[in-house]
Amino acid sequence: MKVAVVQTNPEFGEVAANLDAVERQLKQSEGDVDVFVLPELFQTGYLFLSKQELRAVAEPVDASPTLDRLHDLAKQHNAAIAAGFAEASADGVYNSSVLMGPRGVLSIYRKIHLFHEEKLYFQPGDRPFEVVEFRGARMGLMICFDWRFPESTRSLALLGADIILHPSNLVLPWCPAAMITRAQENNLYTATANRWGVEDRGGKKHRYIGQSQIVGPRGDLLVRAGEEEDAILSAEIDLEFARNKQVGPHNNLWEDRREEFYVRASDSP
Repeated sequence: MKVAVVQTNPEFGEVAANLDAVERQLKQSEGDVDVFVLPELFQTGYLFLSKQELRAVAEPVDASPTLDRLHDLAKQHNAAIAAGFAEASADGVYNSSVLMGPRGVLSIYRKIHLFHEEKLYFQPGDRPFEVVEFRGARMGLMICFDWRFPESTRSLALLGADIILHPSNLVLPWCPAAMITRAQENNLYTATANRWGVEDRGGKKHRYIGQSQIVGPRGDLLVRAGEEEDAILSAEIDLEFARNKQVGPHNNLWEDRREEFYVRASDSP
C-alpha cells in the first residue's frame, strides 16, 4: 500500500481556489497512491476571527460541496483521501476530518483536543476514536493538536490501527519529533500532512511549519517535506510490519502492558 502526504499553503476563505490547487497537486503524484492525506482545514484556512466568520464557510456532511469534490477526486485517483474541514451541525461547528473513499465517506472524526483559540469557535469533538479498513489497511484519524496527547494514538493503536492519518495546521515546532515517538511506541505508521505559509489577520499571525512526514513503526522517518514548499511525498506501508507488536524474543507491546498499575484521571487526588 502507498500513502502520500500533501503539503499546501491555502488562501484564507478561498475555498474553490484551494480545492483547485489540491486537484493540481494530486495530479503530480507518482505511481498508484492508495491514500492521500491533506492538511487540517485545507480548503478554508485556519485563522478565524469570529464564530460568524467560521459559520460562513462551514459545511454540513450531507450537503457539502467540499466533500462532493473530494469524492470526485477519490474516484478519479481510485484512492482514499483524508482531509480536514469545518463541519457545520445543529449544535455548532466542529473541526473535523473526513476519510473519503471512491465509494463515499468511510469515516468522520471530530477533533477532540482543541488548540488555543479553536476553543472560542469550534465545538469539542463528541465522538470516540474510530478505526476503519480500506484495501486491507486499518486506518484511524487524528487532527493536529491530538499529537500532544499520547492517549490519542494509543487509543487508535489498541483499536487495531496500522496507520494514523493526521491532517494538521502545525505552528508548534515539536510535533514532527513527537510523531516519530508516537509511531515507535505503538509500532505503527503515522502520516502527518501539514500546511505551510503565514496567515496574518485582524492583528493575529500564525506561521505554519510545514515538514509533512510519514514515519514507520520503528520511528524511522520515511519522508519529510521542507518548511516552506508545496509538496506531495509518498511511502510504501508494510501492514504486517505494523501488526507485529513483538519487540525481540521476550517482549510484546500489547502483552506486556500492565493496566492494573496505570493511573487514570479518576484516580488522581
